[in-house]
Amino acid sequence: MCIIVDTNTFSSVFDKTSLNHSEFAPVLEWVIEGEGKIVFGGTKYKAELKEAKKFLRFIGQLNRSRKVVQLEDSQIDAYQIILEAKETHKDFDDPHLVAISYISKCRLICSLDKRAYPFLSRKDFYPNNSPRPSIYSSKKNAVLLCRKYIAEICKPCTILNKAEIAILKK
Repeated sequence: MCIIVDTNTFSSVFDKTSLNHSEFAPVLEWVIEGEGKIVFGGTKYKAELKEAKKFLRFIGQLNRSRKVVQLEDSQIDAYQIILEAKETHKDFDDPHLVAISYISKCRLICSLDKRAYPFLSRKDFYPNNSPRPSIYSSKKNAVLLCRKYIAEICKPCTILNKAEIAILKK
């Protein structure tokens, strides 16, 4: 299964000292110890990622451990432009997340941006019966971390050995 981690949840997912890490710990555990992979791409997402300097090293480790799927920036950027032309509402400031989901067919987004929720799953943003994502926003959504949500782009699933898990859990 793949998951798009909105940069607004980086602390919650990756920082064990974060106040609400317990709500997002299942995401981290599922990526490190299970079949999960993080999906990202596009100019805007990568710019946001660069601003999250605290987590760049860890995401690099996940990438080296085959737990990250990077999409072609040009594909994400092109669809993002289409979305921005279609919807100009002031609360629609995460078109790159919709673009990542649509291009990758990733069916799960981890986010705390409630303003974005209606846009993230809007049917007309996912043409040709493309799957719309579910949203992981707390531990109550942990049931979403399962094989049902594995997109083709994330196959084969990568299960790490004990040594690799230990490195990521440091």
